[in-house]
Amino acid sequence: MTFADTMTELAGTLDILATIGRPLEIVIGFAAVALLATIVVPALERWRRPALAGLTTLLVLGEFVLVWFHVRLWQLTAVVDPMSGQTTGHVAVPLWVESEKLYVWALILALMLLLARKHGRELLPVAGTILVVLTLGAVFIGKPFSDPLPSFLEQYGAYLAAMLDGTNPNAMIGLFQGLEGSRRFYYNTWYMWIHPPLLFISYGAFVMSFSATLLMVARRRSSYEETAYWWARFGYLPLTAGMMLGFPWAILAWGDESWWWSGKVNMSIMMWLLYTAYLHARLYLKAKGMWRVVAALSILSFVALVLTYVTTYIVPGAHSVA
Repeated sequence: MTFADTMTELAGTLDILATIGRPLEIVIGFAAVALLATIVVPALERWRRPALAGLTTLLVLGEFVLVWFHVRLWQLTAVVDPMSGQTTGHVAVPLWVESEKLYVWALILALMLLLARKHGRELLPVAGTILVVLTLGAVFIGKPFSDPLPSFLEQYGAYLAAMLDGTNPNAMIGLFQGLEGSRRFYYNTWYMWIHPPLLFISYGAFVMSFSATLLMVARRRSSYEETAYWWARFGYLPLTAGMMLGFPWAILAWGDESWWWSGKVNMSIMMWLLYTAYLHARLYLKAKGMWRVVAALSILSFVALVLTYVTTYIVPGAHSVA
């Protein structure tokens, strides 16, 4: 396939994605608003579970569309060395980068909330509201269907344009080296296919834990605290594994950069320490007044989680887009 053919096929793929995805973004948005209506309006309470099931189904359907798009991208995005003319490989863009981060988080949370056995209905008002916020942010800010992967497509588009033009060898070589570096050390690395999904699973579980903690504080029932603990414990394992897998990659990827001072990295460590403290404090739950300490640590840990995500966009650093 020539570079001109690749550009044509890529444009066609984006058109198909937009044709399917733009209406889907709107429908998902309406489904999220409908779920919020069932939470806010008491008369609609009996429709909460159906509304949640409908939104989850749409998110799953959208993910299948995105999987198709990423497979198609892998088929089209060959990287060719302009000096040798040899193909070095294809770019395997993960399903949880750029415009798709919030979407994956929303999908995981929706599945957890739908499948939750204990206190699932009671967790729905708080966790469901957070799900609505994530979903609306995913489809109307992230725009995974109508404006997918803007940074990657800009980089690959510039590389294709230079290869098609062919009049500036230095530009061709520079763009190839940048794209090849991204392919080998970012998009196609095992790290990008393991580390982020583990973190998003933990984020979903921590939303559930936070919701149960608020119920425990409001209703003073130990069963809610047990549910909060179960979800926090469930989320702690992938969080720890994801961070442990992330550090070796950071050393290789950022080398001599002072990445350990990055705001995102430090907030992540703080979040992990707070959840560690929460799980440890729970060992002494029967001590007088300890449930207040445990509840405070649970809420503070979730605040740290939110700040960890937000820090990526507002605090400069190696692990940041600010």
